[in-house]
Amino acid sequence: MARPAITGLAAIASVLAATSCCLPVIPFVAAAGLAGGSAFLAAARPYLLGLSVLLVAFGFYQASRAKRCNAPRSVTSRILLWLAAAFVLAPVVFPQTMANAAADLLAGSGGSPPAGQPALRKLSDIAGIRNAFNAAQSEVRVLLFLSPT
Repeated sequence: MARPAITGLAAIASVLAATSCCLPVIPFVAAAGLAGGSAFLAAARPYLLGLSVLLVAFGFYQASRAKRCNAPRSVTSRILLWLAAAFVLAPVVFPQTMANAAADLLAGSGGSPPAGQPALRKLSDIAGIRNAFNAAQSEVRVLLFLSPT
């Protein structure tokens, strides 16, 4: 009979061997899983925001209750409560501004395009886009339209 330690090591080795052959597939599976999670979270957004507002309101209730009982409250707890309230209310009051800020933060500096890449154009300059597209007939041309929603 095989020892449990050797059996465990053999199982780990077989998983590593199977993963090394399927490694290129893992990012695609992860992307599909994240897309599904994103769709679920988008549908649950109103409920999650409502729950967040209720929990912050409960935090303020607890703070006022502690004040009535003459319990010592630290400055740190008050600052953290107000920061939590700001972080919860900002996406409720300014959803598009918060989405733009998160996109800019995740995209990096966002100030200038990478070396060798032309700057992005706004869709309002459609005539300029059409002229530049038609003028570059000998080059590979790709148009990418991004929506902020």
